[in-house]
Amino acid sequence: MKTMNPVVVLLFVFTVAGLKAAEPLSYEERAAQISAFYARELPKLPEGTIKVVDQPYVDEEVRGFSPDSSQKLDLFVPAGPGSFPLLVNIHGGGWHSGGKEGGVALAQAYLPKGIAVASLTYRLVKDAPFPAQIEDCNAAIAWLRAHAQEYQIKPDRVAVTGHSAGAHLCALIATTGDKSIFKNPQKVQAAVCAAGIFDMDRDRGQWPEKSFLRNERAPMMLFFPGKTYDEAFARYASPQSYIHAGMPPTYIVHGDSDRLVPIGQARVFADDLKKAGVDVTWRVTAGRDHGDVMDKGARAEVAAFLENHLKQSPVAGNE
Repeated sequence: MKTMNPVVVLLFVFTVAGLKAAEPLSYEERAAQISAFYARELPKLPEGTIKVVDQPYVDEEVRGFSPDSSQKLDLFVPAGPGSFPLLVNIHGGGWHSGGKEGGVALAQAYLPKGIAVASLTYRLVKDAPFPAQIEDCNAAIAWLRAHAQEYQIKPDRVAVTGHSAGAHLCALIATTGDKSIFKNPQKVQAAVCAAGIFDMDRDRGQWPEKSFLRNERAPMMLFFPGKTYDEAFARYASPQSYIHAGMPPTYIVHGDSDRLVPIGQARVFADDLKKAGVDVTWRVTAGRDHGDVMDKGARAEVAAFLENHLKQSPVAGNE
């Protein structure tokens, strides 16, 4: 029997439950849940870890409908002297739910490898439609780079990782980090995208008739400023629209049994990256659905990918 990674379980619960409009927790209930999680899990991090929790990354944060709809980040830095490369986690949840707690499990995995981990929240679509989400991700990375010396992280060795809607935002960072399409673009050195949404165009992205992107009553329709599907806006919001040479190395993994996001669009995205000369790793995990996409082999491959691209010397043009 397969055992799901705790981080992926969390993301899958948020994504699927959100799409089915599960009864949400009140602001106070969710805040208490988050507080209990940190009280239980943070002491498990390696001794001496620098822990920064719930740090605002904008000057004037506005309270959202949920503690998860906020502009805050967590940062975990290995103990010891020197500066460390940074892995930034961007959560999934259909842009309308999800939280940053998954960064703690990533920190447990990557701090011993000498890699710092940050995890962020962004404004969810109930509070602000796209492009608020990518703008918040860019702002968080900019804040981390501005405070790199203070927290012993390398501003020129930054990777992003995300699942589902988080992978969509990671892919947008990778495809637009050197362009002026979204506010405050941030060029990163590597991107990991698990079960990602790469093309929001209903036809070009191969979305089935019964998919959530064709359901006008789905919570994620708040993603669109008009609260209804808009093809031109969908293309504007799609990583597929911005593929070009010079992008950072990108790791893409998708389950061949994914029932939420078509594997076909991930395959097209990976193929087009290769055609553009981008260093891309494409992995299909057999028998895996949307939430349990990461098998043991994929996790090992991602770790090696990040070690390779975060710990090597900066390459000209990819700083």
